[in-house]
Amino acid sequence: MNPKLTYCHIREGEVFINGELFYQHMGDEPFLVGLYRHLGLSYPKFFKMDEMSRMAFLGSEMVLVRSELERFTDDEVALLFANRSSSLMTDGQFRSTLEGGIPSPALFVYTLPNIGMGEVCIRHRFYGENSFLVMEDFSPEQLLQTALPLLQQGAAKAVLLGWVETDGEHHDGFFVFLNSDSEITSDELKKRYEMR
Repeated sequence: MNPKLTYCHIREGEVFINGELFYQHMGDEPFLVGLYRHLGLSYPKFFKMDEMSRMAFLGSEMVLVRSELERFTDDEVALLFANRSSSLMTDGQFRSTLEGGIPSPALFVYTLPNIGMGEVCIRHRFYGENSFLVMEDFSPEQLLQTALPLLQQGAAKAVLLGWVETDGEHHDGFFVFLNSDSEITSDELKKRYEMR
């Protein structure tokens, strides 16, 4: 496995970066809010985001600050995210506001799964290719089959991969930053996803 490859897990109240425990939730505030405070970020828009976008934002942040991001211009970084449930959790919350008679525009914005990627792009001023896939389970084969051609054909020089699955209580996030120097197989990507 490529030791220089940066990856991050956000799972069930814990965050691991490159296999080492980085953060463990122990406070009264929600898990991702505690992680945000632990990182010392100052990005007020974070508190308006839905849970999936918060996880996408934080996971991306932890990987990108440890990657050689300065090597790439803002249009050379592509994003490829995926999950199982699309934006179902926020869709349900928005539907509740409809039933209450006053639809929430703040929730409506997050009724598309790719909005979390948009938050990352705004933060880092990325203008490259981006896609959000909905698949039954984390599939390293499908992610790499989509990401690697972007690198090989010159559409991007780096790809931020993200798996962002949450129901609000349970979190399953995985993020990795690939570039043309990255050598990883789907088996290696699967091993990194499965280990902490």
